[in-house]
Amino acid sequence: MKIKKTFTLIIITIIFLSSLMWWNQWEKKSKSYGIYSERSIDYTKKSIRSNEEPYLSAYKQLISLADKSLESDINPVVFLRVPSANKNKQGHVDASKPLTEDAYHAYILSLAWKLTNKQQYEDKAKKILDAWANNNRLISHKEDTPLVSSYGGVGLINAALLLKDDENWNQSSFRTWVRTIYLPAIEVARNRENNWGAWGNLASLTSYSYLDDENSFQKEVKYTKQLINNQIGVDGEMLKEIPRKENSMFYTYFGLAPLTQSMYMIYNQTKVNMFDINTPEGTKIKRALDYYYYFVEHPDEWPHYREANLNKPFVSQDGYWPISLYEAMSKVYPKSRYNSIVSKYRPILGGYLNNGKPHHMAWNFPTLMPPDLEKASQ
Repeated sequence: MKIKKTFTLIIITIIFLSSLMWWNQWEKKSKSYGIYSERSIDYTKKSIRSNEEPYLSAYKQLISLADKSLESDINPVVFLRVPSANKNKQGHVDASKPLTEDAYHAYILSLAWKLTNKQQYEDKAKKILDAWANNNRLISHKEDTPLVSSYGGVGLINAALLLKDDENWNQSSFRTWVRTIYLPAIEVARNRENNWGAWGNLASLTSYSYLDDENSFQKEVKYTKQLINNQIGVDGEMLKEIPRKENSMFYTYFGLAPLTQSMYMIYNQTKVNMFDINTPEGTKIKRALDYYYYFVEHPDEWPHYREANLNKPFVSQDGYWPISLYEAMSKVYPKSRYNSIVSKYRPILGGYLNNGKPHHMAWNFPTLMPPDLEKASQ
């Protein structure tokens, strides 16, 4: 009888330890880094080790940029103010540069570290984040500053999420900066109705994910749904962007990119698949993607502006819009035709480079780090 009890205890212990190991492994695979997950990072690393294309070429592209970022200057500003591009285009570009370039470098370096585990990438990324936390004291709530802080500055938060598990990094200053300086500024963009709202929503989701503020994150999830329902018309047109005349095609992309990136971040953190076409949000976003895709292929038929100066999709290695969006969405909706317009441009960098400089942080490196939904959408 005693032997039987001992044997039973051993079996129970083995089952418990096996379950614990399985749970730890599942929890690790399910871990979210905002726009990425442990699962997607592991898959990319495995594909690189296997010399699988297009992952290998995309990886070399990233590492080339990361090595250049190691040599980059760090340029935090005490007071960030970005004038309106409509009134002062060059002033807007110049004032945006310190934030967008530093954020881009930090993001590239942290992703390179995550894929290689090379310490020099992480060290430089942390220096950039700490420099902004320790030197930037004010972000203007006026002109284009909240928008640029959202679409460019979110790269700093993306980097912080990838570095978050480093116990040797004292994150207190950066966390304080995110909550007290960054979030109040991007909230101004978040409360607008057009693409500003979508970019502000993405930056807010990213910030609350980094800060482990679950209640605020869930409020932003509801706001993402609200934006989808308010911004997309019955045919799939982006209602707030199509009145933008010659720039209506670009701003349609510029509204869809952050919305879809937010949806994927929500999936990574909650496993709620808003891309599912059986949901109201999935139905609308798929209709919007299909509607826009037709006119990307046939820009001369764009019904919202028919003049010769229409800013048409610039599908090339120098333009990057909207091919990064459709590169990502071709993985979300594998039965779509999206792959046909992007396959010849791989590896796709994303982020639409502005005069050779980074512009925005949605669907960057979509060839290297494609969205990975365990339950594929239709």
